[in-house]
Amino acid sequence: MSSKEHYIFLDVGDTLLTMKKPAGEVYFEVLKEFGLDGSKHPNGYMERAFRKAYAHMTRHPLPDFRDKFHAHEDGSEGWWRELLGFFLKEIGSDLEPDPIFQSIFKRFDEPSVWEIDPGFYELVEFAKQRGSGLGIISNWDHRLKQLLASVGVLDHFYPVIVSAEFGYEKPSPLIFQEAEKIVGLSPDKLVYCGDKVELDIVPTRSRGWSAFHKHAEGDIRDLGELTAILKKG
Repeated sequence: MSSKEHYIFLDVGDTLLTMKKPAGEVYFEVLKEFGLDGSKHPNGYMERAFRKAYAHMTRHPLPDFRDKFHAHEDGSEGWWRELLGFFLKEIGSDLEPDPIFQSIFKRFDEPSVWEIDPGFYELVEFAKQRGSGLGIISNWDHRLKQLLASVGVLDHFYPVIVSAEFGYEKPSPLIFQEAEKIVGLSPDKLVYCGDKVELDIVPTRSRGWSAFHKHAEGDIRDLGELTAILKKG
């Protein structure tokens, strides 16, 4: 149980961290190192191929919002290796996935791939001044804590609840219940910020949390705006 009187939880993807380039372009950069000629493909082709491969891998959601990485017989690596196979088929490449996989898998662990929200450190300072805790609840694979450490922000957060470790992903009420249990606070003392209405905003508000949608057309556009709202009240 936490000694904090209030807690602010963040989503990670497109909330705390944003990719500097689309995932398909990162795949393409690595594949070029293995000899792929992408000159014949139009702009945006690789990202569309990645999205198709991802949609294929997630076409049959698991019951009760069980996490896909946790449930895969080979864990996070197995899930992403399978996606790479579909991606290569989608772009018509005869490259074998196995020699390529680790290079792609590790590329997403590099800090240079990610951008930290520009208002994050303002939020950190506010939380310190107010005596609020900062935590993470994220649908992510088993590498999240390692990634947060590599970009230099892990030490700002406790707890870090990762769907691949916990076994259930948002919007399952179980993952939010776990956060409530760990910090030992009632919902009216909890804030959540995320970029997806159905995964982040609806389930937390339904539990009585304060929730803020980070989106160009949402409640806030960056975490600095979240800080400004929380300062008011």
